Amino acid sequence: MITRRSLFVAGGSALALAGCETAQVTADGRFPIMDVLGIVPEVSDFRSALRRADLADLLNSPGPFTVFAPTNLAWGGAPASFRDGGAASLRNLIAGGRLGLRDIQARGGRVRMLSGIDIRVVGGTPTEPRIQAARAGAAPSGASASVVRPNILCSNGFIHVIGGVLIPA
Repeated sequence: MITRRSLFVAGGSALALAGCETAQVTADGRFPIMDVLGIVPEVSDFRSALRRADLADLLNSPGPFTVFAPTNLAWGGAPASFRDGGAASLRNLIAGGRLGLRDIQARGGRVRMLSGIDIRVVGGTPTEPRIQAARAGAAPSGASASVVRPNILCSNGFIHVIGGVLIPA
């Protein structure tokens, strides 16, 4: 038999549980890169590739890191050998350090990626630079891409959404 007292206890418990709701992920510097990638729908394929390559734990760690995340359209247009290359390929798109566009420009437009290649600014505008990959010590080569959504702030770095996949030739 249900008593009035048990109804009050059950109702109070439901209210207490409703107050335990988790915070919604935002790009305000409180959440790690992998969580923030989850709220950027245009990079969902890249996020899935990071998970398959076991890089999610790395990008949830304190870092800091800077990720150049290709849009789904760009990721789909990349060679299959790159898309299926696992962590080795994906490290071409991840740099150590917390680098916003201003920081990249202050470094002469050069960023060393975890794979050892460089990303260099080769044109565009200050708010939408065009970047290209380069083998260490070599001139930029291969496809270039524009940064289409820069400076997405994460607790452990930055995400820059790019309109291409950077593979040095």
